[in-house]
Amino acid sequence: MIKLSPRAEVIAAVISYSLCSGSLVLVNKLILHFLPFPSLVIVVQLLSTIFLIYGANLCGVMEIDEMKWEFMKPYLIYTVAFSTGVYTNMMCLSTSNVETVIVARALSPLVVSFLDAIFLGR
Repeated sequence: MIKLSPRAEVIAAVISYSLCSGSLVLVNKLILHFLPFPSLVIVVQLLSTIFLIYGANLCGVMEIDEMKWEFMKPYLIYTVAFSTGVYTNMMCLSTSNVETVIVARALSPLVVSFLDAIFLGR
């Protein structure tokens, strides 16, 4: 395995994230063109992720902890918020073009920073 400097790791992570995020938007738009059911596409993608993670665990590729309610409970609000965000993203993709969705996603940190300054005084 190649050992990267911390700076190179950050650059590689940013580039990898950007490529994955951008390609996922394009693939989702293509899928929605042929299968116009955003909720179904999301469910299939999330279930595929679950099966991939548990499959990797069964094959010994990765180790995952046992799921316990006491650890899951604090993340329920985050999970609902994340799922809502994914759903609204897919609905936007199904009704508008890719460029509009990319611009809206790129502007969301700007909106968060303004709200952060207003409500938290940062």
